[in-house]
Amino acid sequence: MSCLKNIFLTSLLLSIIQPAWADFGNAFVANKRISTALDSPEKKISFRFTCQEDMNLTAAAVFCAEALKTPAYLLSLQEDLNGLPSGTPLSAASYIPQSQTWSAIPLASIPLIKGNIYHLVLEHDLYRGGGHPVGFIGPSNYSAFLSTDFPNHLHPNDGSPDPKTNVLLLEKNHWKELNQEPVYAVYGLGNKLQGNPYDHPGERPIFGDPSGKNGQTLQGESIHFHCGTAADGFAIRVKKRGNPKSPLNYSILKHLFHIHKTIPIYSARALTPDQAPVDFKWVTIGFGDKGKSNFSPECWFLVFQTDSGRPSPNPPGCEDCYLLSDVGNSGGLPDAANLTFDGGPHLSRAVVSNDGGDPLHWLDEFERDANVLVFGPACPPPFRIGFDPIPTPVPLEDNLDRIP
Repeated sequence: MSCLKNIFLTSLLLSIIQPAWADFGNAFVANKRISTALDSPEKKISFRFTCQEDMNLTAAAVFCAEALKTPAYLLSLQEDLNGLPSGTPLSAASYIPQSQTWSAIPLASIPLIKGNIYHLVLEHDLYRGGGHPVGFIGPSNYSAFLSTDFPNHLHPNDGSPDPKTNVLLLEKNHWKELNQEPVYAVYGLGNKLQGNPYDHPGERPIFGDPSGKNGQTLQGESIHFHCGTAADGFAIRVKKRGNPKSPLNYSILKHLFHIHKTIPIYSARALTPDQAPVDFKWVTIGFGDKGKSNFSPECWFLVFQTDSGRPSPNPPGCEDCYLLSDVGNSGGLPDAANLTFDGGPHLSRAVVSNDGGDPLHWLDEFERDANVLVFGPACPPPFRIGFDPIPTPVPLEDNLDRIP
C-alpha cells in the first residue's frame, strides 16, 4: 500500500505529534501486572500523581493483588516534598485488604489543588488507633498492591500529561522510584475523580478463516470525535503471533447507536505479515488512496480483520494471527467508566465481532480500551456566549405600600 508509513513509534508518541493536531483514541499502555508486597513494617509504597482539578477529597481506591493472612494497612494522602512523600498524612484511614479486589476507602475531606503533586501511601498499620502493636506482618502475613509495568505519564481519562506519575517503594529508610504505573483512584465532592482504573492489561486476538469453518473474529475501538475531523492516519499497537499468511485489514464503520448497527464506510489494508512486529509496537498507517477520512462528531468504529489464523484454547486465543493490545478494568471500582479513556463507555470502548463483522452483532467491551489512535486537527475551543446579568426584582412584600 503506497500510503503505508510502516513507522514504529516509541513511548513518546504523543510528544512528537505537532501541537496543532490531536489524538482521538486510547494511548494508555500496560503490558503486565506487577505486585509489590509490603511484608515488613519498614516497607511502604507510594502512588505519586498530579492533581487534575481542584477537589475536596472524600475517598481513595487501590487494588490488592494478594492478601495472605493479612494485617491492616494505613492508606494516607500526603503532599510531595522534592519528589517524595512528605511523611505527614493530610488524611488517612485503616483497612484490611482483600485479594484481587479494589477497595474504596473513605477519607476525611481535605482540599486537593490542581497542578499539585500528591502521594497515596500504603504501610502496615501497626497500632490501629491504639497504644500498642496489634497484628503480625511478615512473609506469611502480608498484602501486595498492584501497579503496571509502563509509566505512561498520562491521565487515562483525557490523555493530558502527568510527568510526575510513578510508583515509589520505601526499603531500609530509602525511597526509590520503580518506574511503574500506579493503579489507583481518588474521589472528591461533586462527582470529581481521577486516577488509573486499568488494572488488567490484555491482548485482543484477530483471526479469520476464509472458508468460514473456524469463524472470524474482528477487534477494534469505538471512538467519538469531539468535532468534525479530517484525519489523515491512525496508529495501532499491534503484533503478530506465529506466521499469518494474509494481511491485516482495517475498516471504518459508522455506528447507528440508536439501533446498535454499523455501516461500512471504507476498508483497506493496514499491514502485511512481514511488516507486523513480533512484539507489541505502535505502527502508524495512512488512510490509503482515500488520503484523509472525514469523521463527524459522533460514534465511529475503527476495526481490524484478517483472513489468516485459527482459534486456540490457549492464551491469547489464536494462532498465526494478529493481536491488538488493550487495557481494562476487572470490576469493583466505583465509576470506573468515568476514569477510562474519554470519560465514559458511551464515548469509547473496545468492540469485538465473533461472526465476521455482522453489522448487528458487534459486542461492546465496557471499561476496556484497545490501543487505537486516529490523528486529526485539534478541535477548536468551545464557543461560549456571555450574557449580562438580569437584575433581581425587588421583593413584592417590600413594596406593598406602592400597590394602589
